[in-house]
Amino acid sequence: MPGTSTTEVDCVKCQTTYEADVIEHIDLSEERDMIRALRTGKVNRVQCPKCRKVMYLDRSVVINFEPDNLIVVYDPNATSPRAKSQFEEEFRNVTSFDENLSEVAEDTDFRVISDLDELKQLLKEYKKTYL
Repeated sequence: MPGTSTTEVDCVKCQTTYEADVIEHIDLSEERDMIRALRTGKVNRVQCPKCRKVMYLDRSVVINFEPDNLIVVYDPNATSPRAKSQFEEEFRNVTSFDENLSEVAEDTDFRVISDLDELKQLLKEYKKTYL
């Protein structure tokens, strides 16, 4: 099951505020059924309980491309070099706390992607190789 959290969402149609589960992390070796949602950019689909309006939230999602030792943060809003470098710095900070994590980080390709077409290409290659 993907890693999720709960967030507050404001409906764009009726302005109702409600809580929804959103996906934060996907391990493709375990959640291969998520590839389609990732390819269409519709991974974080929410629906207003009052008016039934469906929305797709623009949130970052961490995707683990195991067994390729590739971790991708897909965030359609991370278009600037500064935004991408902030994600990279957070990755380095998290992995520097522990010797084992540091070793894993050395062997892991970490990328920040904001372009859906670039993500689609990675998913296509993954699917071709492992599915």
